[in-house]
Amino acid sequence: MTIQQRKPLSVPGKAARVLAVSAVILVSGLATPMAATRQQAGARQVDASLQWPAEPPARICGDTALLAGPQTPPEGAITVPAGDNSGFDFNRPGAVLWFAPGVHTLGDDIYGQIITRENTTYVGAPGAIIDGRNLNLYAFTGTAKNVKIRYLTIRNFGRGLDNNNEGVVNHDAGDGWLVEYNTITGNDGAGVFLGSDNVVRYNCLKDNGQYGFSMFKPPVEGDSAIKNIVLDHNEIAGNNTDDWEAHEPGCGCTGGGKFWDVKGARVTNNWVHDNKSVALWADTNNIDFLFEGNYIADNHDEGIWYEISYNATIRGNTFINNAWMKGQNNHGSPAPAIYLSESGGDARLASSVSGAAKIRIYDNYFEDNFSGVAIYENANRFCNSNGNTSKSYCTPFVSPNQIPGPYDYDYLDPINATHPCYTQVASEPYFTDCRWHSRNIEVTGNEFYFDPDAVPCGTSEYCGVQALIATGADNLPWSPYTVSGVQDQVMFNANNKFANNHYYGPWQFAKRWGERISFAAWQAAPYLQDAGSTSDQVGGPGPTGNIVDADTATLEGSQGLWNSWYNANLSRSSEQAHGGSYSLRVDITDSYWGAEVANYPGYVAGPGAMAVSFWAKGGGGAPGTPKLALEWRDESGHVLSTDVIAVENLSTSWQQVSAPAQAPAGTSTVLITLVGSGSAGAWFFLDDLTIESAQE
Repeated sequence: MTIQQRKPLSVPGKAARVLAVSAVILVSGLATPMAATRQQAGARQVDASLQWPAEPPARICGDTALLAGPQTPPEGAITVPAGDNSGFDFNRPGAVLWFAPGVHTLGDDIYGQIITRENTTYVGAPGAIIDGRNLNLYAFTGTAKNVKIRYLTIRNFGRGLDNNNEGVVNHDAGDGWLVEYNTITGNDGAGVFLGSDNVVRYNCLKDNGQYGFSMFKPPVEGDSAIKNIVLDHNEIAGNNTDDWEAHEPGCGCTGGGKFWDVKGARVTNNWVHDNKSVALWADTNNIDFLFEGNYIADNHDEGIWYEISYNATIRGNTFINNAWMKGQNNHGSPAPAIYLSESGGDARLASSVSGAAKIRIYDNYFEDNFSGVAIYENANRFCNSNGNTSKSYCTPFVSPNQIPGPYDYDYLDPINATHPCYTQVASEPYFTDCRWHSRNIEVTGNEFYFDPDAVPCGTSEYCGVQALIATGADNLPWSPYTVSGVQDQVMFNANNKFANNHYYGPWQFAKRWGERISFAAWQAAPYLQDAGSTSDQVGGPGPTGNIVDADTATLEGSQGLWNSWYNANLSRSSEQAHGGSYSLRVDITDSYWGAEVANYPGYVAGPGAMAVSFWAKGGGGAPGTPKLALEWRDESGHVLSTDVIAVENLSTSWQQVSAPAQAPAGTSTVLITLVGSGSAGAWFFLDDLTIESAQE
């Protein structure tokens, strides 16, 4: 099916990217871009009110007008003079402290810092700078609540490779903090830490050693450590300057920003770019997230990585040129714009922020990322397994969800031999609840552009790929999980769905271990993905091979999608079989009867000449003349035409019924029914149904 292609947001190529912006509205002195114009022809957006940003929504760094604080002290404020503030009395709960213009320092002691007090506001005048001079480690510390940090430049904390997994601002993850209109740059570790009920907005978080922002609080049994956070209109750029992955290989400890054990996060309208790692990384038991309106571009690794976490909505975002570095360095798997690793939806957990007990990726724009969306699960990653890199953490559904010591870190052994995710892992509910599952994921209504001449694919076979895969090794002697079992679950039984997307360029699609297949094969049985989706690489023909899924066609694994419609009982029978060991038995209970393949609006199909074949055999009584009906439908589900193939002279021997069919122009799906008139009590068998292009 061909579709009209609109011009991409940018000219391919990192050096020559020029964004076409239709208009700019000035609101409160901020430049706010109009959203990108959506494709009109055949658009299938999930939410018509949403649009992705056509240009960065948060150009914060260097905007002196936006970042300039009050020129004079606010009424009742206490002035903090420029210069050495190591002797200043900051022990003033509830005060407003106004930092005068100029450079402020905190003495020469490594632990020279401002210990915050509750309900205190720290606000900078235009040009107010707190400079750690690469002598002090931290700027603002303490567990005080309801602190405000505003209009300050905070720079040069840490002496080089300091502050690993620590924050410079809100070092102790205090609750109720508001951090806004600051420039936090050139620090070791994370520029900002977050605690519960924190709001971080309109900041420049740039060129920090490990992260622009991060967070950690000790785990809480039966609950999340951090709750209810907002990151809005921040520019998060160039972070991980210390390249911590090189110093601690495999640490998973870098990025534009990192979320850990958080419930309820709103991540909106940020510009996240040129970070030397993942842009936004949510790792370990994060629950109920919304990523909306972000512009995520030119990051070395993934744009969003949602890892062993739950219930998220990713909508209305722009992803451009992400994961080029990772894709070139890691040829064994996709390097996607969005990576969902052992993450999914679960109705037992909160979804008030995300809006659904699912992971939903919809109405996003993707251009020239190394690959698209990857859904992945490792068979060896589950609670109490050394295949889980978050070693002491369990899923939220198992108690204790913090594994107690002592710990056994031999890979083949459980971490703790007394934990129920060892002693009872093979039985329910632990068999299900000890795993983080990639399930209940919807990837719908997105636009994916891929130009292999613009993306530096090198020799990677995973460039320009969408993925639904699972790997691992069957090498844990006590594990009840197998790689093939997890693959079948992720591929076919976990409610994971791509649909109604638009693809531009030579996209490939990865399944099971990562084998790449074409768009047509991806849509066809047994995968049946991307129903209603379109590709400019498909010139009209539909899926190749048999478009009917294996079980409905052959009955070997199950009854498939066959369903009784009226006056007929259907069953998977081993009495008779043309091929294999099973066939479909149809028992007629009244003179007029019907059966259906219950997958409205039907199998993915395309226009053109089709070849239809199946085998039938009489069982007993007078079944009459069964008829197989094929309803060719368009994208809206309207019937374009119907082909009817009759089984003449049904006998007690297997007979093949073959006939041509014609799928008309505009065909999107085909719905299959089986109808007839016969005597009540009669029965017959059907097997080995195929519907495929006549040109193959």
